[in-house]
Amino acid sequence: MPSLHIISEDTGASWQIWPAADVIPPGEVRESASYIFELRDSDHAQDTDLLIDEVPLEALRSRKPGAARWRWQTGFHAGEVAAELKTPGRNSIRFDLVTDPDRKKLTRDDFDTMLRDILTDSFALFALTTFRKGIAQGISAKPPAIARLEYLRSRMDDLERVLKEIERRPRHHLRSQERVIPYHQVRKATGDEVIRSFARGHVARVPPNTRLPSTLGGFLPLDFRVRQRFSSFDLPEHRQMAAVLSSWAAWLTVSADQLQKITTRGDPETSQSAALWANRCRRLARRLHVMRNTDPLKDLPSAPPQLQLTSLFRSDPRYRKFYKLYQQFNLGLASIFGDFLNLPLARTFDLYELWCFLRLVHAGVKQFGPTAVDFKNLFIRDGAGGLTIAASAVTVKVSQDWELMFQKRYEEFWKADDKRGSFSRTMTPDIVLAGPNPKAPGPPKLIVLDAKYRIDTALNDAISSIHTYRDALVEDAGRGDFPRIVEAAYLLTPHIPDAGSPDFQKTAMPGRLFHPDYRSTFRFGAATLKPGMPLAEICACLRAIIEDARDKTSRSKTR
Repeated sequence: MPSLHIISEDTGASWQIWPAADVIPPGEVRESASYIFELRDSDHAQDTDLLIDEVPLEALRSRKPGAARWRWQTGFHAGEVAAELKTPGRNSIRFDLVTDPDRKKLTRDDFDTMLRDILTDSFALFALTTFRKGIAQGISAKPPAIARLEYLRSRMDDLERVLKEIERRPRHHLRSQERVIPYHQVRKATGDEVIRSFARGHVARVPPNTRLPSTLGGFLPLDFRVRQRFSSFDLPEHRQMAAVLSSWAAWLTVSADQLQKITTRGDPETSQSAALWANRCRRLARRLHVMRNTDPLKDLPSAPPQLQLTSLFRSDPRYRKFYKLYQQFNLGLASIFGDFLNLPLARTFDLYELWCFLRLVHAGVKQFGPTAVDFKNLFIRDGAGGLTIAASAVTVKVSQDWELMFQKRYEEFWKADDKRGSFSRTMTPDIVLAGPNPKAPGPPKLIVLDAKYRIDTALNDAISSIHTYRDALVEDAGRGDFPRIVEAAYLLTPHIPDAGSPDFQKTAMPGRLFHPDYRSTFRFGAATLKPGMPLAEICACLRAIIEDARDKTSRSKTR
């Protein structure tokens, strides 16, 4: 029987991926690595091609009869890829393969978590602006961004799993239905049913030997109207769920058509990506149609495609999971645009920078209160109800004293209007927290936060950037004096350090960067911002950064 295997060129480890897939440990198939696909025991091996995301792989010579080999250079790609075995004259075999980020980074779930947090934070922050209308959730004139589709696709397996749980034990209720039955077929009728049948039907005399109560006088209705009880899935919640699934399928179908139009224009790489996602959207729509036709949901009357938080969605764990997925799915459908949504999974580090910024903005609003916030540079509203999130050169005021800036450019200080900038070259730190000068009134002092999507020893090479920002950003104070304007500099990273020694001098790198005494002494180091952290922990991290960045004298006065 033919089988397809994947072999790591680094370790030689092998796993079968078709027809019965082995469980591949996380991190074994990852980006920036090389793998060999081997088709074994196939009579058509020499005529078979293997395509990854519809691109043929490099074919290698095989020394074994009935075998074919291909080399796959994963490149900087982490996420799910579509593979296809194509043999002329035979049906193609399709399957999906998941690649993890490099082991210096994190697992494949973090991209999805960060995107969900960004969309959630966007809604929460947008609600504090002067815009009062909600963000449209539906079909837009723009084709959906790839990241939104990745996000929706990642929810599909969970959605199928929840609906299977509901299908095994669906909620139902007893309903009664009035049926009209000829009198000679009636076996049992209540007094109310007899009276209703006399009042609403024709009456006839029956043979005298019929056993009837004397009060009827030998008369019976020709047709009896009796109520019969039966179990029904026709619940308001089921109607809403069915309508929601149909709506999502329609959205994906229209999105596929929009993406298909891109394939006729633009550069080849964009066209190829659009064609790939057009096909994926159609497959996702078909999966939703299948879910829509499961037993509890099929053949139900129409309803608005919106879930109401009823007692069933609150009390039943299975229905509560569906409601939560409904909320998450709508985040991906909302008309939110921005350059960050065009990022492929391979550029997770770019998404991490924006995630850190929006999480810190949300934490700043929670920490300092919403009275002084100013988001006028963060959101752009279009006439169709869409929302575009600015992803570069953004300044957000989160309190009377503090501002958060994302990717602010600092050119040479002698070119800048405020005489503040770099003395070497143009620099663009990821995030800058600007606050009051602890030593004297005047221009604000800066805390530079450099987001690095790295963990473990890879952080050791990342500290050079915050050294550069801290030392090279200055202001012209006159008379040849060029003081530094950066009060503190920290890395933001998903790395969680191990508990080290109480003495930072005895703590190994990179754990030393997280040591509280090290950070407060040198106003330099690292802080943990990991996808999935609750907002309360982000607030605590922001407070710690502000406290560590203050000089020792100001800290001692406040204690």
